[in-house]
Amino acid sequence: IFWDFLQRQFLFAIQQQADWGHTLIIPFISGYFVWLCRGKILSEPFKRARSGILLLLLGLGWYTLCALGPTVMHHHNLMGFGVSLSITGLCLYLFGWRAMRYLWFPLLYLFVFGQSISDRFMEIVTFKLQDIASIGSYYGLTILGLDVTRAGNTLEIFYNEVAYPLNIAEACSGMRMLMAFLALGVAMAYTGLPYLWQRITLVALALPTAVFVNILRVMSLGLLSIADSGLAAGDFHTFIGTLWLIPAFLIYLGIVWILKNLIIEEDEIEEPEEEISPLRFRGTATAGFVTAIVILSVSAVALQIGVSALNVYLKKEAVFPRKDFSVLPSAIGGWKRIGEDVRFDSAGVEALGTELYLTRTYSSSDKTLPVIQLHIAYYTGQIDAVPHVPDRCMVAGGYVPLTAEPITVSMHIDNSDWVKDQAIGKNGITYPMIERWDPIQETNEIIHFPLGDFELRCTEFIHPKLGDNHVFAGYLF
Repeated sequence: IFWDFLQRQFLFAIQQQADWGHTLIIPFISGYFVWLCRGKILSEPFKRARSGILLLLLGLGWYTLCALGPTVMHHHNLMGFGVSLSITGLCLYLFGWRAMRYLWFPLLYLFVFGQSISDRFMEIVTFKLQDIASIGSYYGLTILGLDVTRAGNTLEIFYNEVAYPLNIAEACSGMRMLMAFLALGVAMAYTGLPYLWQRITLVALALPTAVFVNILRVMSLGLLSIADSGLAAGDFHTFIGTLWLIPAFLIYLGIVWILKNLIIEEDEIEEPEEEISPLRFRGTATAGFVTAIVILSVSAVALQIGVSALNVYLKKEAVFPRKDFSVLPSAIGGWKRIGEDVRFDSAGVEALGTELYLTRTYSSSDKTLPVIQLHIAYYTGQIDAVPHVPDRCMVAGGYVPLTAEPITVSMHIDNSDWVKDQAIGKNGITYPMIERWDPIQETNEIIHFPLGDFELRCTEFIHPKLGDNHVFAGYLF
């Protein structure tokens, strides 16, 4: 029943190894936690807890609701919550409350660190860590005697009368390191520290440790960019980030050593190894497993029937644009493209979150009008996406907004030649469309438009390097 969720999670871990590759080893670590407690778990026969069936049914119901319900609920993490409830209920039913005293932590560790977290949740922390990394590296490089300026999340290092820019993108925020350290810290605290206060302290220190090491990493990239700007980008940039994990791990081991040696205890008498009992159940084990299999099988069949009846797609396939963005006209309505389309390096594409984009500059034949930079980004095949909007990205680049919130401007698009497509609609409302000649395909092409008014969210910016010139940035979805 959970095949689609597990397959999607595996693909996220493979395709985004830098961010979520660690989720592949989390199940083995959780299994190791269970192995450490196997003597206590098996010391008494398992006694089934019927209350686990209620939790199992609740988890299956939630998962089904997410799969078949409103689109907003068809979310990887919401479905993961249903999977977590179901597995917990299954373990409770089969092994009982006594065994759950030792199984709850491995299960919680698996559920928290074993799945990818959507960008919408991660960005809340990522943006703040990005700001901390830029501020910390700015002061660090200044302490080293370098002349550094900071505008948003962009540093500019002046050395021998040459400026070396260093953009601290989201990949440099330290979020990857933080997630790895949290998973590592919880594992080390559980297996290596006896007291609760020691465990809490070690896990709490994961955040400052990751932030501190990430600041050092950004500083090292800044120093390397002076020697060669290419060293602060591309594969070498990724290599430096991986290399800094070694001293970060050593620092964390040092924290563990300090916490262990804060309390000097008398040598404990070694207890004999606990005898491992065989797997035993009170009553017949067959009935419990058969009941669980029947519940899961019926739920899986019911889910598939619901999927077919409601015409729901559990697997979110990537929906690519019909055409490449580069075929957009280079000249239209008195506006003409300037230069070539901008292509980002690997770090820029990673920060943008998609390889499907177009960044192009247009100028008008009316020289009184300013140039316009058009940026189009297309997101598909992801848990969810947080598009890059001027409200955040231009501020990170050092631009200062002149208004607290964007201003909504109606675009007043002429739709006099639009018609309603009676074959396609939503909730009884038909989509507008227009028919245009495609010179490339040499055929008429139907173009559908979204429902509602076309509005542009605009913000006015200034920048220290632009003097009295202002930049207006607007976006729509």
